[in-house]
Amino acid sequence: MKVIRIAMLAVALCAISSSIAAAQGQSEQGQGEMRRGGGGWLLKDIALTDAQKAQIKTIRDKYVPQMMELRKSAQAVGGPDDATRAKMMDLQTKQTAEIRAVLTADQQVSFDKNVAEMKARMDARRNGSS
Repeated sequence: MKVIRIAMLAVALCAISSSIAAAQGQSEQGQGEMRRGGGGWLLKDIALTDAQKAQIKTIRDKYVPQMMELRKSAQAVGGPDDATRAKMMDLQTKQTAEIRAVLTADQQVSFDKNVAEMKARMDARRNGSS
């Protein structure tokens, strides 16, 4: 059960990281390919301005090193303990909130929908795997 939770956390973190990374510098045409590849879920159906892309990149650059450090320390001991997992979730929550703040009100509606869908998918996988 613990392994499943760790795996789900890793999937969620990778999805968020890849969605933000994919949003950087993606053209409108390339975004469809990004979504088909499994990334970009949080920013799906959201057309970002160049300024927003730059702001999101700055936010991502701020959190990636912290997340990588937590992952490395967790791997060193065979997986994250509850405290490390809580820190990872806290960073993820902060990053998501900062990204949401960059978006317009209309974009936030889509973003919130995407976040809810991602959580629902994670819950479904978690419940289906129990």
